[in-house]
Amino acid sequence: MTQTAPQEDDPAEAFDAVRRELSLLRHALEGLTAAREKIPDYSATLAQINKSLGVHADRLDMIQSRPAMEMTPEALVERIIASAQTARAEDRTMLRQAQERLSNLAWHMDAMVARGRGAAEQERQVIWFGLGGILLGILLWSILPGAIARSLPVSWHVPEWMASRMMGMEQKEAGRRMIITAPKDEARR
Repeated sequence: MTQTAPQEDDPAEAFDAVRRELSLLRHALEGLTAAREKIPDYSATLAQINKSLGVHADRLDMIQSRPAMEMTPEALVERIIASAQTARAEDRTMLRQAQERLSNLAWHMDAMVARGRGAAEQERQVIWFGLGGILLGILLWSILPGAIARSLPVSWHVPEWMASRMMGMEQKEAGRRMIITAPKDEARR
C-alpha cells in the first residue's frame, strides 16, 4: 500500500486513492473470510483424539495402581527369584514322580521279561529232559533185556527164545540158521 501520496489539491485523485484502498481492504476481508471457510472442521477428529487420550489415561492409571509398579527393582528381583524357586521346586517334584513311575514300569517290564525267560527256560528244560529220557530209555531197553536174560537160569532158555523172536522163526529153525551162518572162528571156541 505504498502508493504515492495524492496531491492535496486534487479531490478526485484523493477520492480514487481512497476507493482503491477500500477496494484492497474489501478484497483482503473477503480473502480472509474465504480462507476461513476453506479451513476444515477438525472438531470430530479432535473429539476422537480426546476420547483416545482419555482411554489411554485410564489404562495408565490402572497400570500405575498395580502393586508391581509400586515395587522397587530390588523387590521385583526378589519376587522373581522366589517365584522361580517355587517353580523349580514344583518341577523337581514332578520329575521325581515321573522318575518313580518310570522305575516302577521298568521293574514291571523286567519282571515280565524274567517270567517269559523262565517259561522259555522251563520249556527248553522239558524238551532236553524228554529227549534225555527217550535216549536213556532206548539205551536201557537195549542193555537191560540182555543182562536180565543172561542172569536168568540157563534152563529157561531165554537167550534162545529172544534170538528166535528177533529172527521171527521157531526156535529150532532159528538155531539151525544160526549154526549155518555162524562164522568159522566162533565155531572153534
